[in-house]
Amino acid sequence: MHATLCAVRDHPHVNPFDFRGRLQRAGAALLVAGADALLISHLPNLRYLSGLEATAGSGLLTGDGRLFLLVDPRYEAAAAARAEEVGPDLVHPVATADVSASTWLASRCASDGIGRVALESRVLTLHAARLIEQALAAVGWSGALIDQPLDIVEHARRVKDAVELALLREGGARLSEAARGILADGVARVGRTELEVAADIDARVRAVGFSRAAFDTIVASGPRSAFPHARPTDRRLEAGEVVVLDFGGVYGGYCVDLTRTVCLGLPSAEVDRQYHAVRLAQQAGIAAVRPGTTPADVDRAARQVLEAAGLGETFGHGTGHGLGLEVHEAPRLARPRPEDAAQPPLEAGVVCTIEPGAYVTGRAGIRIEDDVVVTAYGHEQITDVPLGWPTAH
Repeated sequence: MHATLCAVRDHPHVNPFDFRGRLQRAGAALLVAGADALLISHLPNLRYLSGLEATAGSGLLTGDGRLFLLVDPRYEAAAAARAEEVGPDLVHPVATADVSASTWLASRCASDGIGRVALESRVLTLHAARLIEQALAAVGWSGALIDQPLDIVEHARRVKDAVELALLREGGARLSEAARGILADGVARVGRTELEVAADIDARVRAVGFSRAAFDTIVASGPRSAFPHARPTDRRLEAGEVVVLDFGGVYGGYCVDLTRTVCLGLPSAEVDRQYHAVRLAQQAGIAAVRPGTTPADVDRAARQVLEAAGLGETFGHGTGHGLGLEVHEAPRLARPRPEDAAQPPLEAGVVCTIEPGAYVTGRAGIRIEDDVVVTAYGHEQITDVPLGWPTAH
């Protein structure tokens, strides 16, 4: 067990995250980007900077690293606790029961002479943005809103520190434990419905210590396995067919994710060839993970294997995604899109999935997924579950 994780468990009242450092680094990055303040609308970003766990709220981060937590009465006590723990010089709770967040923001910008406010435009709704504009106009504010996505907090979240890595490694070990039991016990077996299998998987994920599932568990059988993100139904599993099992858990606030594909009996020659092509593609993708490699390079390494096998057109999604407070976060390991800014190369501390797939309509879908950490000299796989056809006989 990692020493850092032991410290977390032995002293549960001590929060091990360096929130002060996170706030100060984010504030400095904000100034470098040419903004005086950042309106935080994305709740995982708010949690990363302050530790506040909430289903609603926002924050204003200033260039000197101060964070104003704008919360309704449900989270006033929680926000006050975060200020006490992180430091009242940096975290300032703001109750919004009697004043809207946009009105408070406008008043603050006017009183503090804040001239350039960046918005998290990837997540801020158009309605909320218009309310902010109206409130700023009402106080005669003459500054500027920066609506391009600066991704300042997301960029900071991309590289995990020692505490985060310890939690993710432990999460990977626990998810692997659950997965090995799921495969060994034949949870996905003939006659059970997809919903029954999913419920069993979710129970086993919680039983090994996860607070919740990281996402809605995917159980896709037979022809439905060719739908990459199929949701479980009351369809009963049948002999000889393929079943995709994609599940994850949240451990200490951090998400891990795993996929295995099983066959309920002996696979056909075509399906077996499809499976082994995906397995080789995943191996190539994992082998490409190291510092200095771009996310697109990793995707290309996996994709080329499937293209060589004549399955390139059956792989429509990216090879992987970052893991952290969210189950899908930076980096995005996929083919670059025209509208995307260039992603930085991988660096030590990035944690991501490698999950190529091949989906042949009317035949079968195959996906294999594991989690890896980029290390100083290469990578470390943090999930450990047998490959092959686990339920074949």
